[in-house]
Amino acid sequence: MEELIMRDGKRVAVRYWDDVRTPRASVVMVHGMCEYISRYDDFCKYLNSNGYYVMGMDNRGFGHTDPDAMGKGYAGMFEDTVDDIREEVDEVRKRFGTEKVFVIGHSYGSFLTQRFIEKYHDAVDGAILCGSALQGGAALGFGSFLANSKYKKHKDAPGYVFEKFTFVGYDKKLKDGKNGWINRDKAAVAAYNADPMCNFTCTVGFYKSFFDGIKLLNKERSRVPQDFKLMIASGDADGVGGFGKLVKKLDSAYRSKCGITPRLKLYEDGRHEILNEINKEVVYEDFVAFLDDCLDGKA
Repeated sequence: MEELIMRDGKRVAVRYWDDVRTPRASVVMVHGMCEYISRYDDFCKYLNSNGYYVMGMDNRGFGHTDPDAMGKGYAGMFEDTVDDIREEVDEVRKRFGTEKVFVIGHSYGSFLTQRFIEKYHDAVDGAILCGSALQGGAALGFGSFLANSKYKKHKDAPGYVFEKFTFVGYDKKLKDGKNGWINRDKAAVAAYNADPMCNFTCTVGFYKSFFDGIKLLNKERSRVPQDFKLMIASGDADGVGGFGKLVKKLDSAYRSKCGITPRLKLYEDGRHEILNEINKEVVYEDFVAFLDDCLDGKA
């Protein structure tokens, strides 16, 4: 891991994948909550083999960026992380000299990416939202109210109540063991459960920042221009995506608010981490095909 100092002095752990023989473009990879960027090593090496340099950071509150404060958050951290991604885009373009840059965000990283393309769409040539959804309505309102009410006195308290209504609920529906909702590959789930940089509970402060960020990105979605190149990909058995329903709503939101026609992929029986799923090779191929099509004017 290397280190990048952000505009506010925050030191962020970053990693580069640069074993590229015939460069086409660069990718900034954005990981989800309760994980870190090196979990994407296999996929990033695949991108390298297809002509794409890759850069990724351990987001604020996670991994080697905040090893003593994993899962902790503060008001505004979501937006700060979005701005970090903008600095990554500048850094990857400078480091590798590629004209074209794309962003791929998974889960929490996909919500960061939704916000990123509202603010900084001119800085990149396309994006992939992986394991994403349109979050809103009463569930978002209740979660935001609860997080805000607890924030002042209990900012660093574990957000068990938020886990109960999401991850624990997904596991109950699938009945496939702890964190079985993330993947059908039992070895991958076991590795996740055994990893102290993954298997923990985020705090009330993190959830406050997250909900605030979602409310803002929902409000400003129409800032994404009609010609922006976008792919949305998820498993149809992913609880985060409402088992396909919230993924389709996200697709519809970009169509109605922005005039975009995203490339939508819903993988049959796929769960949350489609880049680690038992059919991940198909997902890898589809992602690269989209990037290639963007570069070749076919997307």
